[in-house]
Amino acid sequence: MTINLKNDTDREIDSKKTKIMIEKILDDFLKDSSEKTINLLLTNDGEMKKYNEKFRHKEGSTDILSFEYGLDQEVIGEIIISLETIEKNAKELNESFEEEFYYILIHGVLHVLGFDHIEDEEAEKMDEIQDEYFEKLFRSRTDLSIQREDL
Repeated sequence: MTINLKNDTDREIDSKKTKIMIEKILDDFLKDSSEKTINLLLTNDGEMKKYNEKFRHKEGSTDILSFEYGLDQEVIGEIIISLETIEKNAKELNESFEEEFYYILIHGVLHVLGFDHIEDEEAEKMDEIQDEYFEKLFRSRTDLSIQREDL
């Protein structure tokens, strides 16, 4: 599996942990993820605003945009996250930046896998899966950095 992570901000992110979290989720849903690629761009509100207007035709920034290209494609999708919005949301929710970042990252990966939250039933299922992965991969405080040496 190839996980391309580009951080266009000054904020440091644990790229190894981030890649491992993405990989663990994808491995659970894909039969053979070894030849798949996912792209992750970390950016600021100014750039996110441009992406949001271009792709969703909505004004302003947002925390995350996910693009699903299909699980049969080599590049299965892309995720764009505004770290500025993540920081604002974390403060409003009284969460740490890291908690909010990884919770939203999991949300984006699930979108790339085809999950959606337009219908109530779909939203409930997606929320449940997102919460399960957050508990398993973040709250459990498992040391993800030692589980994959090749990242």
